[in-house]
Amino acid sequence: MGAEAGGKPRSVVTVEEIEHLLGLLAGVISARVVVNDWGAIEEIHILAGPERSPKQIVRDVESSLAAKWNLNVDHKKISVAQLTGIRGPLPYVRLKLLSLEVSTDTVRGSLKAKVVLGRSDDDSTTYEGTAEGASSAATSLKIFSRAAVAALSQACDPQNLLALEDIGIVRVGQRDIAIAVLVAITPRGNEEILVGAVCVRRDPADAAVRATLDAVNRRLPKLIAASGRTSIPKAAHQELDDPRQGSLGMTHDKREVAATRDHED
Repeated sequence: MGAEAGGKPRSVVTVEEIEHLLGLLAGVISARVVVNDWGAIEEIHILAGPERSPKQIVRDVESSLAAKWNLNVDHKKISVAQLTGIRGPLPYVRLKLLSLEVSTDTVRGSLKAKVVLGRSDDDSTTYEGTAEGASSAATSLKIFSRAAVAALSQACDPQNLLALEDIGIVRVGQRDIAIAVLVAITPRGNEEILVGAVCVRRDPADAAVRATLDAVNRRLPKLIAASGRTSIPKAAHQELDDPRQGSLGMTHDKREVAATRDHED
């Protein structure tokens, strides 16, 4: 039972809603809420980074629940576990585009894209993803974006699933803007919509990959928090539905990006 800000009553507040709100608090990596048979909160377990003290996090939890839904939780029900081995604040972990390689099969009319990403906090780790499908104006942007999603998935906790919903280029004033819409599915089955946008400065392929990165980078610390990956994983591959298969007559177009550059805003 609770009330939204502004006094609007809420008859039901779900555990998923509470955990999502707590996951947005500064320093919080993940949150788990335990309720009794009547739906009352019995325990709140917080996994946090080292940048804020446990007392600060407990106060943030109490204040956020009271402000959002008028829920008053005894601080004794809130436990905080801190990770001390994390170097630097989590929000600054980002992925950057290292290279984009495009291969076209002129005989069969197919297109394959390979994306290699690097971490802003670890130059020795890279993530590679590929995608392929029919080469057409309607599908090419999706192929580039799906290759980026495949690479991003290598960096994320396997329990967090990423999927491309759609991508396109729109005209805003005098500029072309690439917009990517992704869906992130949490271990509990919750869906979160992620949106990224960048100006088309080089070419549509480059913009499609960077828009996909832009959509995920803001939520990246939450998506990778439980994975703890430091080694280079095997390449991921996504394939569009296409009855035409084969690699005859392939041509290659490799687009390298300076490793020190992040995605363009």
